[in-house]
Amino acid sequence: MGAAAKRKQNKKDLAAEPPSKVAKTETIKDDYIDESGSDDYEDDEDEEMEEKELESTEIKKTAPTQDDIIAGELEGLKETVELFKSNIFKLEIEELMTEINMSYEKHKTLEKALHTLKATFDSIPNGKPMKLVDFANNLLKKNKVAVPFPDPQPSPDALHSFAFEKPSSIHIVGGYALKTVAKTKTPFTVDVAVEMPNSIFQEKDYSNYRYFHKRACYLGVLATALQASKKKFEIEYSTLNGDFRRPILLVKPAGDKSDVDFSKTKCIIRILPSVDLGVFPKHRLAPAKSNVKISAANSPATPHYNASLLMDTSYTANLTFLYQHNKVCPEFRSAVLLARTWIHQRGLDRIGFTPFLFTMIMAYLMQGSQDGTDKKLSSTHSSYQLFRGTLDFIASRDFKQAPVFIGESERQEFSKTEFLNHYDFVVVDPSGTLNLAASIHASGLAQLQHEAKLAMSFLNDSVDRFEHMFLKKVNDTKLRYDNVARIKLSAPSSELFTETAKADYHSYIPFFVQRISHILTRGLTNRVDLIAVQHVYENLQSWSVDANAPVNVETDATITIGLLLNSDNAPRLVDQGPQSQNEEEVAEFRKFWGNKSELRRFKDGSIVEAVVWQTQGYENRSLIVQQIVQYLLELHLSLETQQIQYWAGQFYDYLNFAKGLPQHLFNPELKTTGFHSVMTAFSQFSKQLRDIDDALPLLINSVYPASSSLRYTTMTVPHPVDFNNAVSHPTPTRYFEAIDVIINIERSAKFPDDLNALQKVKHSFYLNIAQELKARYQMDAVVIDDICEKNPLAIRGYIDVYCLGYVFRCHIALEQEAQQLKKIIDTKTSTPFIKGQAKDALEKHMYQLNYQQSHTFYVQAMCARFTAYSSTVRLIKRWFGAHMLSPHINNEMIELLVAYVFLEPQPWTTPVSTFSGFTRVLNLLATWDWQITPLIVDIEGELTTKQREEILSQFNHHRSTNPQMTRGVMTIATAKDLSGHRWTRTKPSRAVAARICVLAKASLKVLDEVIEQDKPSEVERIFVTPMSDYSVVLPLSKEKCTRYYQNMHPDPKYFKSTGYSLLGDKVFARFDPISDLIQEIERIYGHTVMVFHNKYGGDQLALVWNPLVAEPIQWKVTAGFNSVPVDMKKNGFLKIPKGQKEVSKFIAPNFDAILEEIKRIAGNLLQQ
Repeated sequence: MGAAAKRKQNKKDLAAEPPSKVAKTETIKDDYIDESGSDDYEDDEDEEMEEKELESTEIKKTAPTQDDIIAGELEGLKETVELFKSNIFKLEIEELMTEINMSYEKHKTLEKALHTLKATFDSIPNGKPMKLVDFANNLLKKNKVAVPFPDPQPSPDALHSFAFEKPSSIHIVGGYALKTVAKTKTPFTVDVAVEMPNSIFQEKDYSNYRYFHKRACYLGVLATALQASKKKFEIEYSTLNGDFRRPILLVKPAGDKSDVDFSKTKCIIRILPSVDLGVFPKHRLAPAKSNVKISAANSPATPHYNASLLMDTSYTANLTFLYQHNKVCPEFRSAVLLARTWIHQRGLDRIGFTPFLFTMIMAYLMQGSQDGTDKKLSSTHSSYQLFRGTLDFIASRDFKQAPVFIGESERQEFSKTEFLNHYDFVVVDPSGTLNLAASIHASGLAQLQHEAKLAMSFLNDSVDRFEHMFLKKVNDTKLRYDNVARIKLSAPSSELFTETAKADYHSYIPFFVQRISHILTRGLTNRVDLIAVQHVYENLQSWSVDANAPVNVETDATITIGLLLNSDNAPRLVDQGPQSQNEEEVAEFRKFWGNKSELRRFKDGSIVEAVVWQTQGYENRSLIVQQIVQYLLELHLSLETQQIQYWAGQFYDYLNFAKGLPQHLFNPELKTTGFHSVMTAFSQFSKQLRDIDDALPLLINSVYPASSSLRYTTMTVPHPVDFNNAVSHPTPTRYFEAIDVIINIERSAKFPDDLNALQKVKHSFYLNIAQELKARYQMDAVVIDDICEKNPLAIRGYIDVYCLGYVFRCHIALEQEAQQLKKIIDTKTSTPFIKGQAKDALEKHMYQLNYQQSHTFYVQAMCARFTAYSSTVRLIKRWFGAHMLSPHINNEMIELLVAYVFLEPQPWTTPVSTFSGFTRVLNLLATWDWQITPLIVDIEGELTTKQREEILSQFNHHRSTNPQMTRGVMTIATAKDLSGHRWTRTKPSRAVAARICVLAKASLKVLDEVIEQDKPSEVERIFVTPMSDYSVVLPLSKEKCTRYYQNMHPDPKYFKSTGYSLLGDKVFARFDPISDLIQEIERIYGHTVMVFHNKYGGDQLALVWNPLVAEPIQWKVTAGFNSVPVDMKKNGFLKIPKGQKEVSKFIAPNFDAILEEIKRIAGNLLQQ
């Protein structure tokens, strides 16, 4: 199609679809629209003649060659990448458009209802002048319709009168007029602007709420007319964006199946009173003007009041502006739908940033400013390019220095300086007089730009983030922010919400939100990356037309403050202020910080005002931001402590030892020092190991940690023990962790080729090391040969070294072991039995001496990179333990799950607090569809696209070859483990994986309830598991549970020192009889029963009979379980009827007998 033809088609489209003709007195005419862009749509006769000639000429067609086809495909792909980022992204956008595009042709009853509204409003007779109060009283008395006056109410003594006159015009405005409404679960809105005639207003009605009072009267008449109409609707009052100065009328279907019953359309019609821009002098509504008189001597500017009035003048003009761009840009509507979806999913409408405002900015970028700059978009751009370009502009623009002026006024009252002096965010409409973003405070702008930057990072990512951009609802404060504060408002004090503030703000809430934003921005400085302040009216949606507008809405409002912490600056102890000689700045600093401010001399010699937060330890320092927020809000906003519910450190108690434990055994200072003690001990021990290698036949190349104790992820901090006084430790405290250490010995050609001989060489090394440590450092060291290992090819020996209160379990790693095992496996002469032993031995070798070591290295790096990673892992381990899942989940799996949340935080940012990290992991467990999706964790930081594809390929192959999921149920892949089953090959089972998902969902639900109800003391419910789900629950003897001291609420009586312990004065490393019992039960009855236990101090053992083996099977010798015959001649499990001689050939597990066997094995470990 030629250029002229395109313009001709554009003109036809323009004439075919004017702004909605439905329900208008004076429509937005086609010639008005065309005049505004007549140059763009004027036909060129010469070009048309040329096109006609071309069309009449016969064109010879030739068959395309293979090269032509390939070139065309490549050109198409290139064009797709330029217009839509990628072909996949384009397809995803098209699919989304299919899902959210509205079927406007199905809205016949809605159109009929709109026509009815127009006819009803046009038929209202003009009224007689009456005083405002008299008019309201008369309307309520005669028609039972209240006039929704905003505060302050009109005075009975006021002489101003109101007389109703028919609307000057009626327009459908907003997204429905532009056909940019998206399908959502909630009803969409159709906005109808009813323009009040200029004649009902007087020249100075813009001042002292007179306009808003008359507007309320006009709305009351419209409500009365609809209430008296033959066509029935449900009508209610509401507010426009929460502004009580601008009440609106909600029209809902009556559900009577009449010709105006638009129930199936699932929408709400909003009646918006409007007024012509010329009704009042423009300059009287400039930002700096004062239009609410407080006193003769006090006339402060009322920029928000003025903007609120001007908003009512802008509907049709702004619609016309957008309509012009909509008609010349084919992808305009799709771009708006993308923006609408993004805004909804991110919850940006809660801060006042609406799809309309986004669309105005996008249209501005298509038009450019009056000086020719800022024209960054073209009408030929795709929807993706339009959306992306607008996002990039929002993300990178410094709105403080460069506000947006779609149109500019010549009057000085509407200059850039005036707007910036009175608003936090400035987007001036085409008239040059109205700031469309007047209601968005500084925090709202920060939230908007933060989300825009985040969206740009998604769009620039090589990984497809379409789901995170558009498909996920992410406005969940507990998942979105590191710290969350909730403030229940009470009636404001007159000292805070002064008459000056009341004159400008429609209620206390927007004023309060803005004050919070400014106070916290100044007080927190660079400790946070974002301060997100939002408010929610708990009960205010709408109210009946026969009732007055709600009063004291503040008491029903909740202010939510979300903070994204800066990991480097949040735990800072000191905030430095001005130098002492700057008296004015010092006075201002002291006024802001109150008695927290003090004069201090620092090491560099400077003497400055400063605020110091005295605290130590990771947990306490992570709560400094909480201290600042609570202190400043109480100081400046007169809030009481109980009004502020702050969510940050509620979970720390579950990481520390219970308060009832004896302090001489468990030093409470560990809470402050953390892992410093054990890491220092390991550092010293590894140095001592290297120092003794001069007495060994071969040198020690390296000493590597291979334990969760040395990667900062044990559930409780490892505590040093006085091994010389072990008898003072009661049995419930006698679990001493053995910290695994890998010792690499230099290679030697003299190592034997025989595995048994090689084990003896290692044993000799262990003896030499033990002897040298004893001789040089007086360390106790015990060489152990693991007799429980029955595989003759497997590694079995190690050395336990008792050093500085810790037990280091050292394993010597020799490359030759793995090589010889692989040789046995690859040798054709090896029998299947020997190969099986070699494979098992090799697997044990790799796990114990290779995988553990490398995993520890990467987890240590995670802890160094992310401050909250360690505490999050520890808390998740507590959660898994509390729900008795310890036998089914290993440490490494948990550490990778948490790593995924930190490395792939989308659709949010990386967690910087334990609170957000914990909730994010629960959300992952609750939403991860592990049956069809592998978890890809780039913990090594080296995953390539090819490796990701290989992971998916292996996962799909695994699922296709093992659809029953008997192994590898949860796939957690890394660059070093493309199969994803290194840590999840045998556990968890399918049933346990499903239970994890259910428990995570329930935990998040409980957390939501606790937060909403402001009951932080009930957060412990997250760590309480339902016991009714188990088949059998066996109570354990607490006296014999060596890890009972890790219980969240242990009974103190079991820790009273009697000078006697069942274990005497001997120290047994990693001695946990309950774990040994579980292993024995699983070895014998693993196919029949699932065992559940909390290894972190749990005092119960729970059993669940395997439903897969409960079904009767035909009797056979190799059944593998204690069985009982069952009668299958009837439905169900019935005993053999009396007198029947024939014995059933079917059997089922004899669960009662199995339970008795388990009890016999457990012996006195069970509570008698």
